[in-house]
Amino acid sequence: MAYRFSASKLVAAGLVGALTLSACVPVITPGIPTVTVTRGTATPEEAELQRRAAALQKTIIEGAATGAAAGAALSFANGGNNFWRNVMIGAVAGGLAGSYIASLQKNFADRESQLKQAIKDIRATNSEVAATLRVMRTVQRREVAELRDLRAALAAGRTDSASLAARISVAKANLADMNGAIHGAEARAEEFTQARALLASEPGSGNIDGQLRELQNRIAQMKAVAKDLSDNI
Repeated sequence: MAYRFSASKLVAAGLVGALTLSACVPVITPGIPTVTVTRGTATPEEAELQRRAAALQKTIIEGAATGAAAGAALSFANGGNNFWRNVMIGAVAGGLAGSYIASLQKNFADRESQLKQAIKDIRATNSEVAATLRVMRTVQRREVAELRDLRAALAAGRTDSASLAARISVAKANLADMNGAIHGAEARAEEFTQARALLASEPGSGNIDGQLRELQNRIAQMKAVAKDLSDNI
């Protein structure tokens, strides 16, 4: 995040730790005993959080449209051979309109194939959620530290309430992205739970259970991260 701080030399010394943590560079203006924070461009972590939150919230239909388009592009790149076959491959990869279970039943003829695809999909989601959780933690730690330091500056009369309010608005925007990611992960977990019930009689279906537990555990961790940030806003 590109922030601008203007402070006396004494104030700047007291903020060195916080500025180092947040990768901010202070701008010193002698004789002005205030700290002013303005929002600049998003940090790489914040931008990644936004992208991952959006990706986790994509609907099945959106995923199917993207996959089908990719399949068509592949066909044209190969001179138009097997056009509709490639479109269907893309649609299967993205998931078709309707529930996840419906897409499995439509595109995989037997339960064994459906189970294999479900396990593959939940593993991919687990990897996606794990990556999202990591970036959430990075953003949360920085937000909490910066809010704490800015509140201390306000209490000491070294900044104003407007600067704190502006900083809080940034934190709330990041919190909204976190909650969006959580909502998307929960929706996927529900789809996988329904698929697990459908495929319960298949040998090897227990493999989904471990993946589901892992997904639910990560969702719980995501909620804890978001709650901590919310409690500190």
